[in-house]
Amino acid sequence: MKGKLAGPEMQGYFRSYVPPKSPWSRLAAGQPGSVLVLRLMPYILLAATFPIAFLDDTAAEYADFAVVLLPAFTALVNGPVATACSTLFVIAVISLGQDALGLRPYPVSSWHDVPPVAIIGVLCTALAWVRNRMVLRLLDMTLVAEAVQTAILPELPSHVGGARVAVTYRTHDGSPGLVGGDFYEVQETDLGIRAVVGDVQGHGLTTVHLTEALLGTFRERSLDDPDLHVLAARMERRVRMHNRSRTEWEQSFATAALIEITPRFDTIRVVLCGHPAPLLVRGSAQPLGARPMPPLGLADFSLQRTEIREATLMPGDLVVVFTDGFIEGRNAAGETFPVVERINAHVAAGVRDPDRLHRKLKADFQGGGYERNDDLTVLIIQAPGATSR
Repeated sequence: MKGKLAGPEMQGYFRSYVPPKSPWSRLAAGQPGSVLVLRLMPYILLAATFPIAFLDDTAAEYADFAVVLLPAFTALVNGPVATACSTLFVIAVISLGQDALGLRPYPVSSWHDVPPVAIIGVLCTALAWVRNRMVLRLLDMTLVAEAVQTAILPELPSHVGGARVAVTYRTHDGSPGLVGGDFYEVQETDLGIRAVVGDVQGHGLTTVHLTEALLGTFRERSLDDPDLHVLAARMERRVRMHNRSRTEWEQSFATAALIEITPRFDTIRVVLCGHPAPLLVRGSAQPLGARPMPPLGLADFSLQRTEIREATLMPGDLVVVFTDGFIEGRNAAGETFPVVERINAHVAAGVRDPDRLHRKLKADFQGGGYERNDDLTVLIIQAPGATSR
């Protein structure tokens, strides 16, 4: 499934399963082309062996197997209709044999061969029907699961409170879902625009559970909490409650970057909870570094109060927030992705539109052969007041 949205209200959004690379992975992932080849395999096998039986009597035995087993092979990779058609085809071929209708020299078959083949074909058709019902049930469950996941992490509009927004979100290689350990949100509040980008430790259902809990806390408390100190404390408490009934080895933590942009778009504030520093892009990209607190859930290890980094925001400035899956991606030479260098190159070329910039970065990451073993999130927010292109 590819979650690329279209339309004037939604920004160029990317959320999808990791595209499989090997033929077997594409087949297991249900890629249309690979599935079509698989469904045609019984007929390809028959087409390769059946004509040989008329040319070489010694090969007739192999063609016999291909013909008789055609309904079973078809039932493995096709539905009941295709299996029934294969059964009728095999019955027709057997009926044309020397000791039946006698219209063809091959196969050497009689009317006594028809009933067993017909019974096997009917059984294969019934099994294909049952299998199809199970597959449809699994597809329904998958659609429900995906709807729940998109409710946890919904698509962002292209504008939030006057600011332009673009985001790329990808789960890690091998992920069974559309939501992983990374999370993000951008909300318009009375206090300005508030955003979060975070990364929960680990993968799996427990991680998604904590992701949902942290997003719920942020969405609720960002509307009312007076400053980012209090908001960070709320999210810290949420992780502690998640860990309360878990053993020491089962407990989780999460990194997060909390961002606040004032209603006039003249000031940006950042709190880092063990997370990579966002980038403020004006003429070039500069990290919005701040003295970080430990990741959420590990505040007891902090020796000092969290620092709120405050910086001036100008019209058209860009704020780029990302998770470590982006900056820790490595190419064949073992080099990490040069995010600052690439952003500066694109901005120097005049690319300041958030949607275009995040597409450029995505192309740089994929085109440079950078591999990752973690979820990846890139969120770009642009202050209003300047023309982007």
